[in-house]
Amino acid sequence: MEVLNQIEKQLEQDTLLQEISSFAERLDFLDIQILRKFYVTNKPFPNDTKPWCFPILYHEMKTKHKMKLGLEGFRKRLDNLVKLKLLVKIKHSNPVNYMPVEGKEKFVRLIITKFFLIHGITKFF
Repeated sequence: MEVLNQIEKQLEQDTLLQEISSFAERLDFLDIQILRKFYVTNKPFPNDTKPWCFPILYHEMKTKHKMKLGLEGFRKRLDNLVKLKLLVKIKHSNPVNYMPVEGKEKFVRLIITKFFLIHGITKFF
């Protein structure tokens, strides 16, 4: 019985690693930069994630990160990350607010790390 439990745990871990690699290969640099705004705040738990109001996040990405993407294109990027279940869109908020998915913090941070390792751009780490 214990052998079966170990095999199940290994399969779950392999599946998780495959899922992380799949996300890291599918997402692009801008998606990762957006996710970093939510999940990599460099603050201790429980303040290690941050929700964002759309207009403020857009302005921040335009000015600080020199993003060359229009308002609607940026909104579509965020909505795509919501569809992938990497962000949550807060319903009935005006202006629209987005927040990290509770419980997926480590998973998304591993995707971000894997992305930088795959592409060899650790200077943004």
